[in-house]
Amino acid sequence: MADDPEFDQLPDFKPLEVKCSDSDCQSGRHAFAPNRRKKAWAKSYEGQCRDCGAKLVDWDRVKRRDLADVGGVFRELQHELIRHVFFHADFDEPARAEAKTLGPTGLRAKVRPYLEKKVGRADIWRDGTQTPKEGSAIHFAQHATATCCRKCIEYWHGIERGRELTAPELDYCAGLVGAYLDLRETELFAEPAATPAPKPPEPAS
Repeated sequence: MADDPEFDQLPDFKPLEVKCSDSDCQSGRHAFAPNRRKKAWAKSYEGQCRDCGAKLVDWDRVKRRDLADVGGVFRELQHELIRHVFFHADFDEPARAEAKTLGPTGLRAKVRPYLEKKVGRADIWRDGTQTPKEGSAIHFAQHATATCCRKCIEYWHGIERGRELTAPELDYCAGLVGAYLDLRETELFAEPAATPAPKPPEPAS
């Protein structure tokens, strides 16, 4: 997916550096996280881009939380810059190594218990920082699908903070991550291209 022509038009955002508040509105990639630092933000927030005010996301569709419509949900997510970056960024070597060790089945088996531990609880210390942006394809998937923290889960998927996720809510989040892994499985498990052997020196004449 890294050769998507739309992705090539974006600035050089590195996955480790991009944040939910980053946007590139001219390229159609926005930031929909509410700006809670603004006074009375809740009265004016209607899911618009915090920088340009664009209202592009079909929030009713996303917050229906229907895994049968995962393709549509993925398209809506990619209106946001950070989601788009993580749908297309190259996996780092630790992520590939973990995937190779666990295999597709083992990697998917890890998803739901991991989400339950990281975002399932009611009281999460420093929510918004618990999911690294490297080291595992699950991390890439969480940032792409807005299941990385309870703040993102709240504004994207309509599941309020301050309580434990229910079993169906965890199943939904895990389903999004699993669908992302399915989508990018070929890239994740592809063997790196072999480095050509150096040519031997020409014999002296």
